[in-house]
Amino acid sequence: MNELPTATAAEIKISFAGAEAKAAFDALELDRDEGSRRLIHFWDRPQWAADGTLTLPLLDRGIILRRRRDDEGPESERETDLTVKLRPCPPLPERWREDREGEGWKFKIEDDRTGPEFTPMLSASLEAEGGPPELLLIEQQRELLGVAELAEADLADLTALGPVRAVKWKDDWDELPGKVAIEEWRTDTGLRFLEVSVRSDIADAAEVQAQLEQALRDRDITPPPFGERKTEAVMTALARDAHL
Repeated sequence: MNELPTATAAEIKISFAGAEAKAAFDALELDRDEGSRRLIHFWDRPQWAADGTLTLPLLDRGIILRRRRDDEGPESERETDLTVKLRPCPPLPERWREDREGEGWKFKIEDDRTGPEFTPMLSASLEAEGGPPELLLIEQQRELLGVAELAEADLADLTALGPVRAVKWKDDWDELPGKVAIEEWRTDTGLRFLEVSVRSDIADAAEVQAQLEQALRDRDITPPPFGERKTEAVMTALARDAHL
């Protein structure tokens, strides 16, 4: 019997878009040469209605297929990973209800909490190392997609959406436990996001949320009044750009 898993960890995120992303970037005095650069692609099957309405069938079902590839260093040494993410996470069989890993892959369950509401959304993701530039899922990823009732036919004729040019920094802020991750996403058409995030135990999530907001204010950055998940916004924008 499939049941919802229970997360023991949370990722707490505050995202900035457009001009707010630039202002936060400047306030944090970030230098792209000091961050890790990656190229990101997503896969889905954009569908357009007669009235111009766009739908992304996989994303609408809470399924995200994402490939990240290093964008620096010798070409032969650039690492690639491919992730299958279920968000929100559906009920899962027992073997997929807790974090686990194997050779070249890692599976985790956690709460995604995006400010300012920080409403918990249970997610499950399976990241696999290496692989060619095209979409090539490993056996465990296909099994996880099968749990989400995604058939092999649903993986045919998918469109690669991208690239997203990402830069990521990790820093220590005295006010927060663990590392603070800062990631900037930009597209060739001018879309820009900046996300500041930190991970914590579920029991400490509310306290860490407040600490993250205050840490930003202490750096003259006002958390945005509306939260937006950068993945959904970027995928939609990339699909629209590809259709023009």
